[in-house]
Amino acid sequence: MSNILSIDTSSASCSVCLKTDQQESKLYQNNTSNIHGEVIFKYIKLAMKEVKINKEELDYIVFGSGPGSFTGLRVGCSVAQGLGYGLKIPIIPISSLRIIAQEIIEESNTQDILVINDAHMEELYIGEYKNDNGLAINRKPDYMISKAEINNLISSKPKNFFFAGNALNLIDKELKKNIYTEILPKANFSFKLAEDLITLQKFIPAEKVTINYLSGENQWKRA
Repeated sequence: MSNILSIDTSSASCSVCLKTDQQESKLYQNNTSNIHGEVIFKYIKLAMKEVKINKEELDYIVFGSGPGSFTGLRVGCSVAQGLGYGLKIPIIPISSLRIIAQEIIEESNTQDILVINDAHMEELYIGEYKNDNGLAINRKPDYMISKAEINNLISSKPKNFFFAGNALNLIDKELKKNIYTEILPKANFSFKLAEDLITLQKFIPAEKVTINYLSGENQWKRA
């Protein structure tokens, strides 16, 4: 087993959690936008103090790699890279949409999930996932659509699909079935995904970390 620090700053929420062989810290979280850079190191220190380890004992750093807030993602990426460089440990980027899907699976064992988040500029981030033995697995890579396309997308999905995200208000009233209220990505729901990726050796050195922003020039270049 490993000591895994997980952070997510991709939304209005900044969250930090730490998992060791013996325990998992509480979720340290703030839902105020634009202060992620002010609180994230405080949360990391609190999590390490709670589980009684220091930063040199970390084995992996997980971060929500987007898509999401431009400013928030830059904070999370910078922190993950800085710690990864300094400690010489691998980074595990995980889609922030996938983390939302994982929370739904862990909380309700839902089988098919469509995550719909507002990308602004009349666009939406979309993540399509299935429950594979308790893990959120992509049906296809995360993608973007225009807001005008949302109802056609919802209509095209089978009745067993559930929908989550912060843009559900855009769905026509008659299509609002199997809806979860707004869920933001939380760092503690990345651990099962991270442990699976560790088993598969799907982690990267700090210098290869990228942000999955999706909009703009396809995606951000290497951070």
